[in-house]
Amino acid sequence: MKRKLIFLISTILICGSIFAQNHYTFNTHDYQLNMGVVAQIKINGVEQTSSNLELGAFKGESIRGSHRIYQYGSAGYYRVYIQIYGDPIETGYEIAFKLYNHETGEELDNCNITYLEEPLTVTWSAPNAIGTNRKPVVIDFTTTSSQTLTKEITGYGNGIGNWYLIASPFADDATPTTVGMITNDEGEGENVTHTFDLYWFDQSEHLEWRNYRQVTFDLVNGKGYLYANKNDVTLTFTGTPIEGTTKEIPLVKDDNAEFPGWNLVGNPFATSATLDLPYYRLNQGCSALNTYTENTEINAMEGVFIQATDQTPSATFTKVSTESKRVSQLNIKVTRNRSAVIDNAIIRFDNGATLGKFQLNPSSTKVYFTQGSQDFAVVRSANENEIPVSFKAEENGTYTLSFDAQGVSFDYLHLIDNMTGNDVDLLASASTGSATYTFEAKTTDYASRFKLVFATICEDADSDKDFAFFSNGKLVILNEGHATFQIVDLMGRIIKSETINGSANINVDVASGVYMLRLMNGDDIKTQKIVME
Repeated sequence: MKRKLIFLISTILICGSIFAQNHYTFNTHDYQLNMGVVAQIKINGVEQTSSNLELGAFKGESIRGSHRIYQYGSAGYYRVYIQIYGDPIETGYEIAFKLYNHETGEELDNCNITYLEEPLTVTWSAPNAIGTNRKPVVIDFTTTSSQTLTKEITGYGNGIGNWYLIASPFADDATPTTVGMITNDEGEGENVTHTFDLYWFDQSEHLEWRNYRQVTFDLVNGKGYLYANKNDVTLTFTGTPIEGTTKEIPLVKDDNAEFPGWNLVGNPFATSATLDLPYYRLNQGCSALNTYTENTEINAMEGVFIQATDQTPSATFTKVSTESKRVSQLNIKVTRNRSAVIDNAIIRFDNGATLGKFQLNPSSTKVYFTQGSQDFAVVRSANENEIPVSFKAEENGTYTLSFDAQGVSFDYLHLIDNMTGNDVDLLASASTGSATYTFEAKTTDYASRFKLVFATICEDADSDKDFAFFSNGKLVILNEGHATFQIVDLMGRIIKSETINGSANINVDVASGVYMLRLMNGDDIKTQKIVME
């Protein structure tokens, strides 16, 4: 080996405070190489500028020098001054660079060296003499080394259910056999018992499920698969995580399919990630699909259903960061006999995307919104004060709707049961616990069962906001405490005056026209113009 300073990538684990400053003596000499490395530091191809990063040079497990990086010139390079101690009589020094993050404690030792000029050569100096070698290099560390992840699958035994939506977390295609998804069927001939089920959802073939027994396939990164096993098994994925923090997944939209645009995609990362669109995931009981919006994490090795539209031909996964996405929504959940959530639907009060209604079993109990000719699981309020809520039961029984608000507050929130005539103040219900409504339902009931009537609280305290709106032919007045409510015509005449306590629903019998509404609570007087039809 020539007398060169060889930069060799190594995979030594360094524990504790790895870059301690120590001198080392070889034989009877204490020579040194003072090397000022002008380096551009990268991680996974991304240039680093943080002074929390410290670069170290190692010979085997022995550190030869280190320095925190700091900016050197406008070209984006950093000068890392490292003293490497040794004996010039020795040859073939194999030096490995390592990077330490003082803020997070992360250690990286897998890197590639790019020389911008000729390779560095050894220039030894006598003790305490100074030698320099500042030819620039790019040192690119990578976190993408081979990893192994496992996922526990609970078998269904002699029953049914326990389905899982599975995804490969690594860049390389995974073979079901090596992952452990495929187990031998039990028995022979007519008495054979299938111990596993594995499906690929091929929307491009008109919403067709591909069974692994008929058509074998590998697990492709970014795609999702449906899986179940009679026995408890552990799935084992081994491979290299994909680089970067985001990945765009192209979606398929077949206009001739029964449900155009549905895709089963998988989290492509080896860590949790979020999607930029609403999606469906299996509930904890692995028995039904539940709806989620962009702020909820998708686990590694998990698949979800998503809908492509002409406006959304792709979906983007993003590794979870410390900053979660903000949403403004009301989540309506359905349970039966205090079991897991069997279905849900979401009203958005932000500008996020909507999502059509989709179920693995079309006859399952469902809650949804019908707009035009399409059923939705996620809709936007579009500044409306009421939204019809449809409900269809799979079997006769007692069901409960619960209402969870996130990022939105309400002045008024009522659920109207069109079948029984019940008018439920959900805000009053929430003050004594959770906002819920329990009811009896039959499979033969009309789907147009409910209606939500609401008014959101304006976050801008200085802006005007309406305190009244029409619902079911009545004027809904939003109010706190005792107040006097009046209807005044354009001539200034008081057409109607009524004392109310809290919010109220008022019958209005006046001629069509434009009126002013007045709400007086001591010195607090509010007015609103309204058109009576």
